[in-house]
Amino acid sequence: MRYYKFGNPAGRFIGSSGGIDVYPASIVRNPVEGQKSQIAAAQPGEFYFGYGPSTGGMIESVGIDFLTPGEFITDVSVNPKYKMRMINVREKSIGDTMLSIERINAFHCASHSIAFASAVEDALEVDIPEGVMYARIVALELERIRSNLLVIERMCQPAGFGVPGNQLALLREEISRLISAATGHRYFLGSVSAGGISINLSRVSKVTQNIASQFRKLYDSLLESKIFMNRLINNGKISTESLLGPAARASGHANDARLDSQTLDYSGLGFSPILRTGSDSFARMQVRSEEIIQSVDIIEKALELASSSIASLGNHVDGEGAGRIESPQGDVFYYVRLENSMLADVVMVSPSLSNIDAFVRSMKGNIFTDFHFNWESFGIWISEAGVELE
Repeated sequence: MRYYKFGNPAGRFIGSSGGIDVYPASIVRNPVEGQKSQIAAAQPGEFYFGYGPSTGGMIESVGIDFLTPGEFITDVSVNPKYKMRMINVREKSIGDTMLSIERINAFHCASHSIAFASAVEDALEVDIPEGVMYARIVALELERIRSNLLVIERMCQPAGFGVPGNQLALLREEISRLISAATGHRYFLGSVSAGGISINLSRVSKVTQNIASQFRKLYDSLLESKIFMNRLINNGKISTESLLGPAARASGHANDARLDSQTLDYSGLGFSPILRTGSDSFARMQVRSEEIIQSVDIIEKALELASSSIASLGNHVDGEGAGRIESPQGDVFYYVRLENSMLADVVMVSPSLSNIDAFVRSMKGNIFTDFHFNWESFGIWISEAGVELE
């Protein structure tokens, strides 16, 4: 591994899975499994309200229990494993494993496939061309735009904002069509491989610039709605250094793999994280909204340097490697160990478990009508949390 080593904790905690804890430049072996979330004992006058595992208004099934005396929420338990998936990836080829990695969370296919491909390249000591790196950055930022549009669209729904919600859905559809035209699939499936990426960049600039222009107007109109702002401001406040992704940056913490990971180099693109200090649902929406505009600017700069090609994987057949990128929800990390070009071990660390924990802590003291706004503001994907690679 060129950018990671097994050792002692150093820097911010990114996450844990498969018996390892991950930090910006080190991996710590930790055989102790995380404890299951337990809800507090009910006090006189309180009762458990089972919101999940399946309910209207949510994309995925998840078990949620509220402890409440009526409207006020005193504790929350979230169980993401009602649809637990065990995915067999060991003793498979790199290409066959990629097929599974892409589908862990297809909506963030680019994030997972690029992180996995980068780990494989690290294990095989492959240096990808600079143009390929920038093409991957373009793909990641396109995915970030679409994901952030979805989160804001979902935050509009519990407010009954059908018109702006549908306008955001239209912009999201335009991004999906652009991705389909550029890669052959709306969700990047089959476009990323170890050593390269297949993407047609010819229409990217024109479409993304148009989306940025339309989104600015939508965002300004949402900010003018006092009813909407009242549902977001002071809803789900949390500010700890352990936060990831937009949740961290909405609390003033510059936690971002685009700054502290060597997997993809953003230093030549003038990147600096967008920070807010509100620490609530509104601040998280602000960060996501402004990152949509920022991603368009990053894409414009990366397009000048990007190219679509595939590097040779060379003669190495054994090795271990790691890759970490900033997905729309935070750090996605992959560790791989190869034996005879086959996967002997794969560990994935996604931001969703961390974001679930942050949501649980932020929800205490809120009321039931705060729930949907707060949940959606974290952009949690149960498909990433309710999965194990074996």
